[in-house]
Amino acid sequence: MDTSEETMSPLKAFLLSYFMPEKCYEHFFHHLNLTHVPCLKILLSKIMGLCIMGTLVAPLSQIWRLLWAGSSEGLSLLSALLDLLVVSVHVALCIHLKFPIGAWGESLFILIQYAVVTFLIQYYRGNSITAGVLLVAYGGFMYLLTSPLTSQAMVRAAREWNVLIIIASRLTQVACNHSSGYTGQLSGLYVFLMFLGSLGHMFSSIQETGHSLRTQAWLLAVSCSGLLLAQVLLFHNQQPVPGKIYQQKKQEKDEKKKK
Repeated sequence: MDTSEETMSPLKAFLLSYFMPEKCYEHFFHHLNLTHVPCLKILLSKIMGLCIMGTLVAPLSQIWRLLWAGSSEGLSLLSALLDLLVVSVHVALCIHLKFPIGAWGESLFILIQYAVVTFLIQYYRGNSITAGVLLVAYGGFMYLLTSPLTSQAMVRAAREWNVLIIIASRLTQVACNHSSGYTGQLSGLYVFLMFLGSLGHMFSSIQETGHSLRTQAWLLAVSCSGLLLAQVLLFHNQQPVPGKIYQQKKQEKDEKKKK
């Protein structure tokens, strides 16, 4: 019996630290009461919280994929800009509300990651100058968004659209994948983590507001993220469809030769 307790102690410590209190551990493992509703809600809430935390480092996997491949083929610039817009509005609102940076530092970290992704997409397309101009323009946009020139009410209103912007971002990348017939350098880990993050936000919305319009919007966001994840799995080993990407590149080369 003691040996069993010693063997279980690391697992128990892990579960108690991250997933459940002592009483729920006893319900699940001592009494084998796996249908205890309050504890199931606590466990699910903890899991969904970890899913949301995964979005903190999700863009890093996309950055790594871009750097490793030296190409941004298959990625939608518009989709990346929309993701950047969502985080930018959230950071701007935190600044307007004068929250301490500890409350929104992780959002700033995500913002920087998305800014790097948008830069790399343009850079690896051979548009280095455009990429630099884009970053400068974005810096000006953020200055305007966080300055007194933009009212707090306007930023709040913009933040209400964040779920719809996320949906637009996912559908834009889905359309890009569909038109090219493959996912290019889109990171599967990034898509998976964002899918889990959407699930986490949907669960949190259900807990806070019930079956509200916002919850339904998050459900649609989860569906769009799931569709994107399905494309990653289906097109994992696919090559670009001839006549689409290859033909476009050939036309660009022909135009340069004529010039």
